Amino acid sequence: MNNSFLENSLYWTIEEWLRYHQSNLHFEQKYRGLQMIKNPFDLVVYEEILWEVKPDIVIEIGSAQGGFTLWLTDRMKLINSGVKVINIDLLDNSNKNLNGMEYDNIFCLVGDCNSGGILDQVKAFIKSDDRVLLIEDSAHTFDNTFGVLENYKDIVTVGSYLIVEDGICDVLNIGPIPGPMRAVEEWIINNRNYEIDRSKERYVMTYNPKGYLKRIA
Repeated sequence: MNNSFLENSLYWTIEEWLRYHQSNLHFEQKYRGLQMIKNPFDLVVYEEILWEVKPDIVIEIGSAQGGFTLWLTDRMKLINSGVKVINIDLLDNSNKNLNGMEYDNIFCLVGDCNSGGILDQVKAFIKSDDRVLLIEDSAHTFDNTFGVLENYKDIVTVGSYLIVEDGICDVLNIGPIPGPMRAVEEWIINNRNYEIDRSKERYVMTYNPKGYLKRIA
């Protein structure tokens, strides 16, 4: 990257930065050698939320290679050593990549996150007094996102978050349209036990606009 490029980048708009990151960096980001695919500004927010909620169960829907699963687990070591991280994906890549890493608190479920079989497996991990946080990062289609919101809304505990990733698809028109943000906008109308916590977007450069949903009742 040359100096002239860096000088010009200081004058980018937010949209220009987001499009640059999406095209050049987003899929290159790794954690401990595994693809993670996260906006670095959102990672800061995730750390704050994990410390605030101190969950006993973290559910990650859409785990790809498992890099973010490792990131979550390593961060949670500092907060709650007994945390269980459940990742769900249609493919078995995470399970294969994480195999042999000697984590006894990561549980990989393979299948459709909205199927009854997967839902039953998830619920079997959760005790009545567990604090549960959920991160939805799977298909990004309107129907799939809306399904996750409906199927998992009662699993997330009061005071915790159901985080819907990649509403940026709707904003930049780069993914399924309508996508995650539109699903949140329509779903939240009839689900007043949740609120959109816009304070978690204060760094502006977020991939999750309107996606930080806090359960308040």
